[in-house]
Amino acid sequence: PPPPPPQAPANSAERDTATPNSGPISSRDMPGVCFPADTEGVRSTSAFGKEVFSAVAAALGDEPLAQAIVSEKDWRHTYNAHMLKVFEAQLRADPAVALASLKKGLEKATAMDFEPKDGTPAVPLAVAGSIDVKPFGTWAIHGTGNALKTISVPYNGSVLSGASLSFQLDKWARRGTMEADCAEAIKEGVRLDTFKGRTFILIGAGSELGPLRPLLLAGATVAAVATRKPQRWAELIEFAQTTAGTLLLPVPSGVASDCPDVAAVAAVAGADILAETPALAAWVAGVVRSSAGPVTLGTYLYADGEANVRITAAADVLTQAAMRAAAASRRELSLAYLPSQTVAHVIPAAAAEAQRANAAKAPWWQSMMRYRLAIRPPLSGAAGSAAAEPTYVHDAYSMTQGPNYALAQHMRQWRAMLAYTEGYAVSAPMAPAARTASMLHVHTVATALDGFGYFRPLEAFEPDCVRACLAALLAVELSTPMPALPSPFHLFTRHGFHGGFWRFPYSSDSIGSSAYVLGMVRPWRKEA
Repeated sequence: PPPPPPQAPANSAERDTATPNSGPISSRDMPGVCFPADTEGVRSTSAFGKEVFSAVAAALGDEPLAQAIVSEKDWRHTYNAHMLKVFEAQLRADPAVALASLKKGLEKATAMDFEPKDGTPAVPLAVAGSIDVKPFGTWAIHGTGNALKTISVPYNGSVLSGASLSFQLDKWARRGTMEADCAEAIKEGVRLDTFKGRTFILIGAGSELGPLRPLLLAGATVAAVATRKPQRWAELIEFAQTTAGTLLLPVPSGVASDCPDVAAVAAVAGADILAETPALAAWVAGVVRSSAGPVTLGTYLYADGEANVRITAAADVLTQAAMRAAAASRRELSLAYLPSQTVAHVIPAAAAEAQRANAAKAPWWQSMMRYRLAIRPPLSGAAGSAAAEPTYVHDAYSMTQGPNYALAQHMRQWRAMLAYTEGYAVSAPMAPAARTASMLHVHTVATALDGFGYFRPLEAFEPDCVRACLAALLAVELSTPMPALPSPFHLFTRHGFHGGFWRFPYSSDSIGSSAYVLGMVRPWRKEA
């Protein structure tokens, strides 16, 4: 059968394909940031993943679970069960112990090596900043356009704003495609004055769902971190010139900051986050120190297979560099993420209750198919303030994506939760499945997306629609105080634009084949 459609649009094609069984790989395949080698020089991704989650379990005081993880012989096909147990144990743990487990997990997951490009021996990633590297310079282009005041949302052949947008948002909330608080937040966030005077550092600036273009249109300063793709940079520079924003690009140190030769700049702009991590971290810190106003560091990364874990570790180095620079220069720093739905996470009680209601009224043919139910009872034994209300865990691991994908997503969530507990403002709304290029280049996935509409309340969206809605959510979450949450794990329950998966009664893996067949035979057409 065709592979089931993944739920995480920002990283939708990140599958464990580079290392099919998460087995040993050569250091030659890992320039720059690389997995640590064992005594025989083998860099095993599966062993690394098991060690990370075993360390988290040990930090929680659950030695049997820690031992079961490290002893697992078939990690590729059982990782989801182990990760779910760890996640639920974190929710049940004393808040201080749970916090310590987050720190231990991130510490272990970022304990990688860095192999310099000059062939010198690898060093621990944590001390790679001490390597003598060529620094990046900064090239800036200042747009000459007028600042965009509000966001409009393209959807189903129309461009929605004002009353028409409010009507559609309410419709999505009633249908269960997004949560009610998400609809209200987008209504408020369409006003873009929040972005004016802010600096945004976007790691993975080329993401189709990322906020780069809306930010420039609103007049923000955007420092873009992405790989060297001259055609993309040329197009982006041309776009930035028409906006009210300022675009900052990392360039070789010999390029003048006001170099008028756009083609020459586009040819050398960008960076390799894996191979140039120390220099890029220094550049990010410099952007923070030189900013005139508040700074937001956004992580919008994409990579296939095991590289997903490595770029996440590299991005965390950049995040820590930004945090240190902000503290030293007394700059206001906030963080933004686009988390994946396809790992375990807490969902609102209203969404969990809707799963049961939707199961009871599912069409007869869905009931006959015996799809695996995603419905779970409230977690027993939740600790701290989380125990004051029912805590529902969404077991959303997708076996198609594999353990490397799940580890990378948990790493990003661990950093986001730790930052929240340290007082940082953190924007991390869930996003729906979207028809990004990374989704559509896999025929079976693209076809399955066309079958989503048969499974209410699921809906697959166009990237420009999602991008506009997420930009509005970012505006709201940066301009309002962070709420007091029952636990850091509830960070991702805010403003869920989940495309219906929180309220859908079945697992995404189990409907994959049906969605493919339906999308192939009769693609779903959106309601007018």
